[in-house]
Amino acid sequence: MDDTDRLQTAVALNDTRTNERTSWINPDNGNRYTVTPTRTFEQTDGPCREFRLDARVGDQSNQEVYGTACLQANGSWLLR
Repeated sequence: MDDTDRLQTAVALNDTRTNERTSWINPDNGNRYTVTPTRTFEQTDGPCREFRLDARVGDQSNQEVYGTACLQANGSWLLR
């Protein structure tokens, strides 16, 4: 993932409802990504979201990554 893809992931975590998908194709390298927030919950320091990221990088088959990210005070998402 490059900076463009990380920004798109952050936008998806900010704006996409739980269990809805956001997809894009990186215009520089043709890689395809889909982010699906699967759960939203509150921590003492703010909201967190569990998500699934599906990636197709080059000619490789789809890769699935599961993670949790929490919103920081500066507006960025930190993976946990």
